[in-house]
Amino acid sequence: MTSNFKNIQNKLEAFIKRYYTNELLKGAILFFAIGLLYFLFTLFIEHVLWLNTLARTILFWLFIAVEIALIFKFIATPLAKLFKLQKGINYENASRIIGQHFPEVNDKLLNVLQLHQNESQSELLLASIDQKSLELHPIPFKLAINLKKNIGYLKYAAIPVLILLLTFLTGNSSWFSDSYERVVHYKTAYEPPAPFQFFVVNDDLKAIENKDFKLIVKTAGELTPESAQITYNNETYFLQQKGVGEFEYVFSQLKTDINFELSANEVRSKPYDIKIIEVPSLLSFEMVLDYPDYTKKKDETIKSTGNALVPEGTHIFWRLKTKATEHVYLYAQDTIDFASDKLGMFEASKRVYNNLDYSLSTSNKDLQNYENLAFSIGVVKDEYPEIDLKVETDSLDLQTLYFYGQVSDDYGFSKLQLVYYPSDDEKNKQFETIPISNSNIAEFISTFPNNLNIEAGIPYELYFQVSDNDRVNKYKTVKSHVFSYRKRTKEEDAQKNLEEQSETIKDLNKSLEKFDAQDKRLHELTKTQKEKSNLNFNDKKKLESFFKRQKQQDDMMKNFNKKLKNNLDEFQKEDPFKEDLKERLKENEEQLKKDEKLLDELKELLEKINKEDVITKKLEALAKQNKNKKRSLEQLLELTKRFYVEKKLDKLKDDLNKLAEEQEKLSNKSEEENTKEKQEALNKEFEDFSKQLEDLKKDSKALKKPIDIPQDKLEENAIKKEQENASESLEKKEQEQAGEKEEEKGGEKPKDKQNQNLKNAQKSQKKAAQKMKKM
Repeated sequence: MTSNFKNIQNKLEAFIKRYYTNELLKGAILFFAIGLLYFLFTLFIEHVLWLNTLARTILFWLFIAVEIALIFKFIATPLAKLFKLQKGINYENASRIIGQHFPEVNDKLLNVLQLHQNESQSELLLASIDQKSLELHPIPFKLAINLKKNIGYLKYAAIPVLILLLTFLTGNSSWFSDSYERVVHYKTAYEPPAPFQFFVVNDDLKAIENKDFKLIVKTAGELTPESAQITYNNETYFLQQKGVGEFEYVFSQLKTDINFELSANEVRSKPYDIKIIEVPSLLSFEMVLDYPDYTKKKDETIKSTGNALVPEGTHIFWRLKTKATEHVYLYAQDTIDFASDKLGMFEASKRVYNNLDYSLSTSNKDLQNYENLAFSIGVVKDEYPEIDLKVETDSLDLQTLYFYGQVSDDYGFSKLQLVYYPSDDEKNKQFETIPISNSNIAEFISTFPNNLNIEAGIPYELYFQVSDNDRVNKYKTVKSHVFSYRKRTKEEDAQKNLEEQSETIKDLNKSLEKFDAQDKRLHELTKTQKEKSNLNFNDKKKLESFFKRQKQQDDMMKNFNKKLKNNLDEFQKEDPFKEDLKERLKENEEQLKKDEKLLDELKELLEKINKEDVITKKLEALAKQNKNKKRSLEQLLELTKRFYVEKKLDKLKDDLNKLAEEQEKLSNKSEEENTKEKQEALNKEFEDFSKQLEDLKKDSKALKKPIDIPQDKLEENAIKKEQENASESLEKKEQEQAGEKEEEKGGEKPKDKQNQNLKNAQKSQKKAAQKMKKM
């Protein structure tokens, strides 16, 4: 056998291997495609028909047989022929396939094989085989088999793959999985699926405790039931149909977990559970009201309500007992988180100063701010205290102020004070505490200045201020009206006493005139009484009128006595005239008492009209007493006038000495302080002194025994002259000051003239002072 022919044989072997390799590849693709498609077909049959156990047994083993046949045909046979376990194509069959693929080969390869099979192997024949083999050597026999053509079979494999993808994408994978389960377990009996299914539409099956829960159910499937039932607690109820395949059922105020099932047309659902969510709720509620101490109100506890009316500054404690509660909040302008010391107990506190609208909210992990209860705390503001004040001036000394006051407050007071200070120095306030009761209403009486250290001649302002006991608002204080007060100096007191005496003297003069008229009436009444045996109605009325005037006159005399006595007491210096006056006043008081007694007897007699002679005697006695009273009054008037002249004279002497001292002080003052205005003020005071001295001389001459009033008219005129000179000099000085201040050419400076004028004024002032001291 030639080498060329041997080469042809090797190439034919390689072609046969490639041929069966191609068959194996194509068989594998077809086995996958046909086998998977048949597998899906088998499952689809079970899914649609829901076969019984016998049918599923046949279907299962039929599937196994088909798959084995496909494996034998497409996998096992090509493998056996590839590995020469089974006879396959021979060289001639291969030559025909190659010749069909390669036109240039045609029957050449087949002829070479046939020549080689000729039994007569002549050299010519061998040479012919070798030549033809050589011609076929370049041709690649393997290329007659194209493995890529098997790609076309993949479209068959894509069909079942596509079916699987569509099934999974549409969510119907259970069709095959359930069918596969039943086919594989062909001996197990399975019930066919119901014609519809129940679906609970609720987002979750959680119900709030003691609340209604609405269950929403829908059905889906080939059939739609007309009614449905629910079974729980061993009882069955119908659901309410809301639409086609739609049902509802309301569980009323659930308190515990519920297990239920749905059923319709002998189709039952799986068991469902409704879980109860416990609600955070209040079991008990109380508020402890801690009132401010100053209100003196007893603390109290309010239960089952969060509303209250409390005084400002009350400290409120909330105490709550809860169930299934993890947090409690008080919502107002500021949110308060309740503290919990033990399970279910919560506490919080707040001091309130203004009205408080708030709400209490309970929460747990499942329900936030579930229960919101709104309440209101009304706050009663502590009112400002009030002060009501009346003031009276002492009618005798006109220097003491009497205050009658009343203070009030809703809860009491901390202090009541009298505040006084000089009118021009408000910062120098003095405080005097006035004791008062600590009730809601208190009264007080106060006098001013009483024993307070008040400087005479300085104007003061004073008021009362009361502070309540409201510690919350730092003790609110209210002031009364401001009163003015000025204590008289000793000189002013002396002048006042003299003026009062002068007024008393005038009143006494008028009283003497009235005495004469009253004596005349008394004389007429006595005459009438003697002439008539019986008094008529008019006579009685005249007597009554007389008694009334007599009573008024006696009251007036009593008042004069009292005023004179008080006036005398104000003169501290002992004086003989003063003692005589007091003795005369005492006698006058005794005489007035006798007159009053006699007057009462006359009134009684007038009512018993049958004793006219007695009335006459009493009238004569009254006339006699009136004459004595008149003489006493004349003596009292004379003594009072003498006392007045003496005291007035003493005061004028003191005034003149003070005026002389002021005049001398003014002469020693500097240029700025020694002014024309001050000098003219002294001039006016001296003129007033001269006038008062003239009036006093007149009063002295009116006395039965005049008192010597020393007066030197020449000295007075000299003093006035010196004072006028001083005023003129001071006026010139001020005019010079107001003029131009530049030097005059060739003359004195204006300043020199001013100094000279001041010296002249001071000289005149000193002379006037010296002359005053000599008077």
